[in-house]
Amino acid sequence: MFNRIIVGIDGSKSSLNASKFAFRLGKFYNVPVVGIYVIDVRLIEESFIADLAGVLGFTYYEGISSKVKEFLEKQGDAILTEFSSMGREMGAKVSVVQTTGIPYKEISSQADSEDLILIGRHGRRPIKGVLIGSNAEKVVRHANCPVLILPEEERDINKALVAYDGSENARLALRIAKSLKSLMSYEISVINVSDDKDTAKVLKKEVEDAIGEDFKWYHTGGFPEERIIEVCKREGIDLLLMGAYGKGRIKELFLGSVTSFLIHHLDIPMLLTKVSKER
Repeated sequence: MFNRIIVGIDGSKSSLNASKFAFRLGKFYNVPVVGIYVIDVRLIEESFIADLAGVLGFTYYEGISSKVKEFLEKQGDAILTEFSSMGREMGAKVSVVQTTGIPYKEISSQADSEDLILIGRHGRRPIKGVLIGSNAEKVVRHANCPVLILPEEERDINKALVAYDGSENARLALRIAKSLKSLMSYEISVINVSDDKDTAKVLKKEVEDAIGEDFKWYHTGGFPEERIIEVCKREGIDLLLMGAYGKGRIKELFLGSVTSFLIHHLDIPMLLTKVSKER
């Protein structure tokens, strides 16, 4: 199913949760788990540090960026050492990478189309209020492979929901849901949000052919993001699997993105699939 499991790590609680999940998957699929720690290049720019010194009131001097980088490298070494130790204890094949750049770009560029990326929903911020933004969402946009976003809270995965519209991305989500069921023994539900009942019947048959008849089927009209959240909360869903950013950027500009909305409004593990053009 996957060649490697790639994990973006930064020492945060959600990063720790992602790491533990990654080791389970790596052991299950018998593939390497690669931990990536990225020093955000924006934090070591002299101009940024000079501005920050003025805001926080510490003394700035030319060349201070090298000291900041040294500190971040040592912090990264400690985090990667802990990651490696935990992976070995859980019986996974582990390797680590430390690099400098823009975190979401570095993490997404490290993965090939046959890999799986895991990342925490909320990363660690060196300074509160600085560099606010969702690396998780940006990784999903830029990655050439599926991405699993994990919240801070660890939870058992007893119920999985696949959002299915018949697209290539959705079919990949369905295949992954079937594969992971062997590891987690969860119940699978499938939701299709559309106003076309005839098309929904065809899609339900596709699901039956792909994973058998042992699933719950939901078909409803309305806005996909609203209906998906409604089912997740009502049914106590523990894992959502769906295709990522299926509308295209032009439509997103005017209509918004279902993927982005769900990332910001659901605090459960989300596996977002994207079929690479290389496949």
